[in-house]
Amino acid sequence: MKPKDLLIQFITQKNKNTIQTAHGAEYYAKLFFEQILPQIAQISNQDRYGYHGLTHTTQVAMFGLDIAYTINQEPLPVLLAAGLHDCARTNDEWCTEHGPHAVPIAREFLATHYPHISVADTNKILYAIENHTTGRYAPDGVSACLWDGDRIRLSWEWGYKPKFFNTARGKQIASMSQTEQKKYMIKQDNFLINNKIRTAKEIQDDRDFDKIIEHTRFKTR
Repeated sequence: MKPKDLLIQFITQKNKNTIQTAHGAEYYAKLFFEQILPQIAQISNQDRYGYHGLTHTTQVAMFGLDIAYTINQEPLPVLLAAGLHDCARTNDEWCTEHGPHAVPIAREFLATHYPHISVADTNKILYAIENHTTGRYAPDGVSACLWDGDRIRLSWEWGYKPKFFNTARGKQIASMSQTEQKKYMIKQDNFLINNKIRTAKEIQDDRDFDKIIEHTRFKTR
């Protein structure tokens, strides 16, 4: 069954936990890279590369997917929230308004591409996006997964502060040593490669272009 067919099955299934159990992380990762991300790329204000580019979006989605399974959270709303959370960004500066500004873009996107998602899940996605820069205590699993996933990189770069995290898995990843971080990323890369979701070249190219963009931006400041 193709990802699109499985997505329809997911949306129309009454017992969503059955779908989560039946389809593992490889299905949802493939759904994100093959369907959700290309759709978002067409409506997002983000650049492809850079500190808050779409490469950052993909990483937040992967962190969020990892966390979702540890709290029995349906992965699809998490992937949509992660994919859309920075869609209103136009630069890499500190900004608390891009979350609220993303809400109307995200609402239209969901209505266009995912109209059968429940009102409750839609509201959770929009809340998670709107409050991802300032929210502290997540009211549901979607916000918990997005906020933790988005803040892991900051912890790796600036130091881990547990008060900014809502899940045990998020705290575990965020508090990893540099050696553990490298092992985690290698494991994640191998997961994508072995399941034929991405190639090693695609992964490395994204990282190389991110470095070029960041180096250029730093030199021009």
